[in-house]
Amino acid sequence: MAGSHKWVTTAVALLLIAVAVFVYGHNGLSAKKKIEVTVILKTIDTSVEFWQVLIDGVHEAAQEFNVNVQVWGTKSETDVDEQIALVEKAILNKPDAIVLAATDYERLVPVAEKIKKSGIKLIIVDSGIKSDAADSIVTTDNVSAGREAGEAMKSLIKDKAKIAIISYVKSAASHIDREKGVHEVLENYPGIEMLGTYNGEGSEQNSYLLAMEMLQQHNDVFGIIGLNEPTTVGAGRAIQELGLKGKVQLIGFDSSFNEIKLLDEGVMNATVLQRPFQMGYLSIKTAMEVVKGKKAAKLIDTGSLLITKQNMYEEENQKLLFPFVGNE
Repeated sequence: MAGSHKWVTTAVALLLIAVAVFVYGHNGLSAKKKIEVTVILKTIDTSVEFWQVLIDGVHEAAQEFNVNVQVWGTKSETDVDEQIALVEKAILNKPDAIVLAATDYERLVPVAEKIKKSGIKLIIVDSGIKSDAADSIVTTDNVSAGREAGEAMKSLIKDKAKIAIISYVKSAASHIDREKGVHEVLENYPGIEMLGTYNGEGSEQNSYLLAMEMLQQHNDVFGIIGLNEPTTVGAGRAIQELGLKGKVQLIGFDSSFNEIKLLDEGVMNATVLQRPFQMGYLSIKTAMEVVKGKKAAKLIDTGSLLITKQNMYEEENQKLLFPFVGNE
């Protein structure tokens, strides 16, 4: 009888140890669970190098900080409804954080507020919204970058000049701020006539056709400012095809292979270089920090730099012009 009692006591003790091990192990696994982040970009169009470089930055940070990421985006930067639907889907999946590059400054506000109410951390990257719902914003100071583009164009003007702007998505905060910066420099400058802003709707081909039409209608255009990669490349193609290299000045944004070629060939005078790899990297790093309870800076400016044919071959600028796209 005593032996039986001893056996029962031992069995109970072993069972309690097993339960304790299970609970500890389960909690340990929970504690080590990877942070889940969903990144929703304006587009995942592989022809736009800016987003591909930004995605490389996202994956680099995800690997370094042991974060699980999913990268989503629409086919076109103009598809606001589709981006809203993607955000709604992400909220249902309940990740720890959402990184959002908003296609529309105002229309993304309600769903961004919904992210916050759902207890999901929100990091804005590249292009913001008319709300303070985000825990942090990782972006270029686009007003300052617009001023850089405006100053670059102004430095080329000797007398009177007609200047046009080609935009990409008029409702995107980055566009609004860049255009504002350009106008701050040029609109009240003596002798400058602003022809207006032509909307390329996120398409290189649309921007090319707009530039062709505009240059044929106004044979005295002095310069064009493209506010992103597709608008710049589209305008550059039009200048080349019409034989206006050297006659029409082109200032652009970003640094795709085609833009570097335009710069090297003298079709483009300068481009405002952003740091998309750094944007992607810092957006994931910041998301990880806020999920862990750390306080992040409300605004993280990744900076911009004016690149010309004269300084494009400098070693530091070469590193920025040729980031390791696709490298692991």
